[in-house]
Amino acid sequence: SGRSDPFFGDFFSTYTTVARAVASEAVKITVKPLPGTKPVDFSGIAGKINISAGINRDSVNVNDALNYKITISGTGNLRLAGVPVLRLPPDIEVYDPKITEDLKNTLSGTSGQKTFEYLLIPRHHGDYTIPSVAYSYFNTSTGKFEHLTTPEFRFHARKSTAQVSDIAVFGGVAKEDVRYLGKDIRFIRTSPGNLTKPGEQLLSQNSFYLSYVITFLLFLIILFLRREHIRRNADIAAVKNRRAGKVAVKRLKEASACMKKGESDRFYEEILKAIWGYLSDKLNIPVSDLTRNSAINALQQKGIDDKKITNLADILDKCEYARYAPASSDSGVSEIYDDASGFIRSVENEI
Repeated sequence: SGRSDPFFGDFFSTYTTVARAVASEAVKITVKPLPGTKPVDFSGIAGKINISAGINRDSVNVNDALNYKITISGTGNLRLAGVPVLRLPPDIEVYDPKITEDLKNTLSGTSGQKTFEYLLIPRHHGDYTIPSVAYSYFNTSTGKFEHLTTPEFRFHARKSTAQVSDIAVFGGVAKEDVRYLGKDIRFIRTSPGNLTKPGEQLLSQNSFYLSYVITFLLFLIILFLRREHIRRNADIAAVKNRRAGKVAVKRLKEASACMKKGESDRFYEEILKAIWGYLSDKLNIPVSDLTRNSAINALQQKGIDDKKITNLADILDKCEYARYAPASSDSGVSEIYDDASGFIRSVENEI
């Protein structure tokens, strides 16, 4: 800066702004590999966590719903916590869990809890046991894998008390005399119409055989469509592959709603869920085995060009940085949304 006059500087000073480029010192981060062999039920969490579980009641009617809740709490990368695996009796129908998160990002890491709420429906009466759920994680304090389990829960399914309603039997309707007013003389047909000649049998008519042929062909068509439907739905991987695009679009709509509300944390979370969920279903890779490297290798094997793969890595980097940065800016969310939706559309057209 420069001043025109040292005496009148406080009133008549003039300043010139000059751009200067500055750079901070490079920060090195050492990523240590996990020691030894990962347990089969490894959840993907590194930190310090606890697990708890519970049911909302111990007695229920057959075909009524029972809520079973598992809560993972503590510190660490809880957002990446895998879904606990339930091993239930075949008479209990279970739906995909409802996942809720109450997490906070601070300079010291992520802390809070993640809840998995399952809907269980017993189909027969009797006593049932929900087995203990195993959950392993890597304790960063001790440097070892630790094994957590939930207690067993027992409940009773009662027979439904609903009874079939009695069938109402109605008496005869009161009869009335039938009267024709102004119809003393009815219309007289001038032709016999389509009447069958005496002695002509039904089996001798061509329409009778044609109806059998048409019915048989309809039966074959319905049988073929039914078997094709069963065959297509029997391949779970193929079903997920076909529905991957629709599921991703639904999650992108959730991200768009969060973007409009200014909820940046939930926006980045929904974008990552859309991308990782799409890659898992489309590439037939379980979520527990899905990593950036495995996804990139699978995309290359499918013939996806390097430019789109580089775009994918850039989207993941931006989202992960924005989620875990202590103070993230809302600028660029629209660009990230467009890039993510464009990537999913382009891959959907090629695979």
